[in-house]
Amino acid sequence: MSLALTIEARDAYTDGHCQRLASFAVAVGYALGLPPADIEALRRGGVLHDIGKVGVPDGVLLKPGRLTPTEFDAMKQHTMIGDRLCAPLRSLKRVRPIIRHHHERLDGSGYPDGLVGDAIPQLAQIMSVVDVFDALTTNRPYRAAMTLDDACRELESEVDRGWRRADLVDVFIALRREHRADASPDTAPKAVR
Repeated sequence: MSLALTIEARDAYTDGHCQRLASFAVAVGYALGLPPADIEALRRGGVLHDIGKVGVPDGVLLKPGRLTPTEFDAMKQHTMIGDRLCAPLRSLKRVRPIIRHHHERLDGSGYPDGLVGDAIPQLAQIMSVVDVFDALTTNRPYRAAMTLDDACRELESEVDRGWRRADLVDVFIALRREHRADASPDTAPKAVR
């Protein structure tokens, strides 16, 4: 876990990303009534999903702009690198599909394996939804963060394009809107333990 957070620290734009994903994914898991083993896999998967970025060159990972097609191909390797890194650890057996498949899309246009529909593990699909949301709502060198409403519309658009499951997106959006309604200016998000 410390290694995953160290990797995240390499990029100022992703500070807190892993903890937010763990929190978001666990909340979705609870809302769906998933069993405790799946909730724990989501928590660990949120922290470890990008661990393979340790194998991505700094020039690609830290580039302050959009990636070229060649650079993007190098970035896509992080899913397979992370899966290989975690393969020897039996305790991460349930987490590895999240690490490998969190960039897959229902229509097969994702990576690394081009999985289609239910071939994509449900926990990876949950992580994919929360990962996209966090990327959209975080400032990047090439664009400002989106508002909650704009990010929710983008997720709904990805459902319409056949990339995401509508039920997972609907649950996540409901949770985020509920969180916004419950939040006060003095309330900070709680970290996942």
